[in-house]
Amino acid sequence: MARPPREESAAAADEAADDGPNYIIAAVDRALRLLGIVGDTPGLGLSELARLSGNTKARTFRLLQTLENAGFVQQRLPETDYWLGPRALRLSLHAAAQIDIVQLGQRVLDAIGPRCEETVQLRVRQGLESLCVCKWETQRIVRYHAEVGQASPLHAGASKVLLAYAPAAVLDVVLACPRQRYTDTTPVEAADLLAALDRIRVSGHCISCGEVAPEAFSVGVPVRDATGQVAAALLIAAPLARVAKARVPELLALAEEGAAALSRALGHG
Repeated sequence: MARPPREESAAAADEAADDGPNYIIAAVDRALRLLGIVGDTPGLGLSELARLSGNTKARTFRLLQTLENAGFVQQRLPETDYWLGPRALRLSLHAAAQIDIVQLGQRVLDAIGPRCEETVQLRVRQGLESLCVCKWETQRIVRYHAEVGQASPLHAGASKVLLAYAPAAVLDVVLACPRQRYTDTTPVEAADLLAALDRIRVSGHCISCGEVAPEAFSVGVPVRDATGQVAAALLIAAPLARVAKARVPELLALAEEGAAALSRALGHG
């Protein structure tokens, strides 16, 4: 691919302009915006993409080469127009799968939530955190409150289900990092955490009493996708004072029922 006619000094000036005082990396921001333009209006050439993105032709060329090298855009030779590449397609498929689990998960939560009248949520692992992606929340005055988008640690509470089935590399990082102690029962010591994870793998569920907050109870069950991998965790959470010992099997059974229904919806055999 030939380099467009542009002075090298001007190109260097473009790069220098990327530095800024905030936490936004300008070059990455421009590349993502350009990728969005290619996705919305495929088949455009360099000049038109530069005009729509507000970048110089030289900068647009460099951004396109970077995206093309990573597989996010491609040229359909012998033409010089740009289209989304295979890497972008794979990313879109992953996004669609995640959207599906939220939509299917919400139906399951809406079905079992009224039966237990406690807060039910679906959480997925994002890096070293557990992220709430959908919820059903009871209207009782005293309740466990959950927020969609809320992140929590993997080592405490029923979110340990996600850590128990995470890749070994994830567990290694969690064990290597300092772990926050929220209450006296938070498993921060490596031996305690590893023992708890072993119990989850043997029993297929996690029961947490006061690990994140002294007054909180939660039970978590893994949700599996079509490949058999753990894609999420279904949690039922309630004030500890409202969960008598005899009620634990009831909540566990509901969580297992919901997780099984969602797993089947995701194609797990």
